[in-house]
Amino acid sequence: MKQFLKYIAIVTLIIWVSGSCTEDAMDKVDTNHNDPTEVPINLILPQTIMSTVFGLSGCDLAWYSSVYVEQTTGVHGQLEDADKRRAINTTILNNIWNELYQTNIDLEYIIERGSTDGKEEGYWSAIGIAKFLKAYNFALATDAWGSIPFSEAGKGSGNRTPIFENEQTVYAGIFNMVNEAIADMNRSSIGNPGGVDFIYNGSMDLWIKTANAFKARCFNRLSNVGPEAYTDSVIAMAALAYADASESFIFSQFNTTATGQSPWYQEENDRGHHAVSKTIDDLMIGLNDPRRALWFATINDEIVPAPNGTAVSDQSHDIYSRISFDYLTATSPMPIITYDEVKFLEAEAWSRKGMRTEAYEAYLTAVEEALIRAEVEEAERTSYLAQGNVAMGSDNLTQRDIIIQKYISFWLFQPIEAFSEYRRTGIPTLQNPLGPPPARFPYGNDEVASNPNAPDIPYQTKLWWAL
Repeated sequence: MKQFLKYIAIVTLIIWVSGSCTEDAMDKVDTNHNDPTEVPINLILPQTIMSTVFGLSGCDLAWYSSVYVEQTTGVHGQLEDADKRRAINTTILNNIWNELYQTNIDLEYIIERGSTDGKEEGYWSAIGIAKFLKAYNFALATDAWGSIPFSEAGKGSGNRTPIFENEQTVYAGIFNMVNEAIADMNRSSIGNPGGVDFIYNGSMDLWIKTANAFKARCFNRLSNVGPEAYTDSVIAMAALAYADASESFIFSQFNTTATGQSPWYQEENDRGHHAVSKTIDDLMIGLNDPRRALWFATINDEIVPAPNGTAVSDQSHDIYSRISFDYLTATSPMPIITYDEVKFLEAEAWSRKGMRTEAYEAYLTAVEEALIRAEVEEAERTSYLAQGNVAMGSDNLTQRDIIIQKYISFWLFQPIEAFSEYRRTGIPTLQNPLGPPPARFPYGNDEVASNPNAPDIPYQTKLWWAL
């Protein structure tokens, strides 16, 4: 995708240059047209969306998070190392770190080009999307690493050694950035991204709802450091978010070409590093969860989960069940923020306020919507929601009930969020006998080697908002 978009940008630039063979153009004959310095926003925006969905939300960070939070078990290669608590190879994290900050450089380019005095001045709809994506990506980063470059990030060669700022500072900046994004989305714009907006086809109303859903998630993340102040904010933002599941932030344009497939499908089809985790399988057995039969492949007609920490290597999946290819396909959608997640956020917030009826209503809606999103048949949904351990009544609903159902709903495609929620709540109880997962990811060795401002923080140092 990146190569294709870069190719289009190069062709566009060449056509523009060849249209007028002026003396100025001849003076620029030595310009490297394979590295254009000016590209229209509509050619950069889809690249940043794809990078956010594919490279940042769907690859290394997601795969490691899935093993750490025991939604899957690593049974080969680096993910087996992670499962066995071997020292993580920090070179692996260079890719996602570089992807993150390169994407934010591209997003900053969109913001500058579309803002006052830019080459596409007044393109506020694209600016709003870009600011939102920056906020989302910075949230991924600070929840993964803690202190990160923030206010000095995105300068490229202008600042190769940005300072690292703490999580409190980054979160404050994220909220400001999202508020700016919403304001820009509400402004009169010279254009609309339309089809190059791979999520909402240029609908600012839906992007604004997504921005509010994201704010609800972020406010809820801070429940341990400001429960009273942020609980009302979660409820307020949830009310401004999605009206139903059709409005969710879900990428659904993967295809069957080698470069267009879902990253989870590529990982499982090409590498096979994951098996079904015993931790999530035990939870789903205890709940008689119908998604278990849809999600997990069988071996001799039995689901055989892999125990975290003690599984033997099994890349061929002869021993342990893998993710079912009846469920995971090359074109499987990638959920980023969903309607059911917002209802889980709302349920937990109402519960913290002691509003049991409201909490229970939101919880039941969240569970049912998660089942629908997983394509569970209506009869099975009805049976599941009739169980006493699922529909326990408003007086018996606990935070654990809400988070367990949310944890299951995040399988397979949202393990980054599941890992963050585990660190915030301590739910579910993990089974790896080798000890807890890292409390944060280590910095990639490239950043440590090149930036003297990179802090030396032990892996088990909890994040600011963690339990």
